[in-house]
Amino acid sequence: MLLSIDTSAGTSAALFDGQRLLSSVFFDDPFGHAENIAKAITGVLSQANMAANALENIAVGIGPAPYTGLRVGIAAAKALAGPLAVGLHGVMVLDAIAFSRTEERLLVTTDAKRGELFAAGYVFGKREFGPRVIDPSTTAEFGDYEHVSEPADAEKVGRYALWALEKGIDLSETGAIYLRSPDVTPSPGKRVSG
Repeated sequence: MLLSIDTSAGTSAALFDGQRLLSSVFFDDPFGHAENIAKAITGVLSQANMAANALENIAVGIGPAPYTGLRVGIAAAKALAGPLAVGLHGVMVLDAIAFSRTEERLLVTTDAKRGELFAAGYVFGKREFGPRVIDPSTTAEFGDYEHVSEPADAEKVGRYALWALEKGIDLSETGAIYLRSPDVTPSPGKRVSG
């Protein structure tokens, strides 16, 4: 039994029994990750009539994505995997999106905010470059690639994780992939005179 979690765009969770998708929940709220993550996880377990102690593995999308949403999903996955003593697996979300496609040459992009895109290129399903941040105008440089721009979700993350684990691909890295600094920085502090 594998639970997959993704907060790289909205907030989603999916539950798999082997290759079979048992349930999935998706909240299309780009700012409500903290409010929705518990509802997504309990929702998929409830829909499938499963208890958390039935889980054997947890897969989580590790980005690239904006800072705040991404860390909510990773923290939830780690908070569950530790006490349940189950495997925790990190999935680069652009790999998960590419895995759901069949094109020979594929440029996968997602919204990186600030008028930029996260991007990676694939040939016959194998990542050739990326992830990296690009300007949208540079997608024209990849004329021989089919361009796909769509968000990841827990179902894509879970399907990729199941395939990768079966193939012996290392998914042990669960640190977030940010590719740039956060939008918010600490203030320099106030001068107090008195």
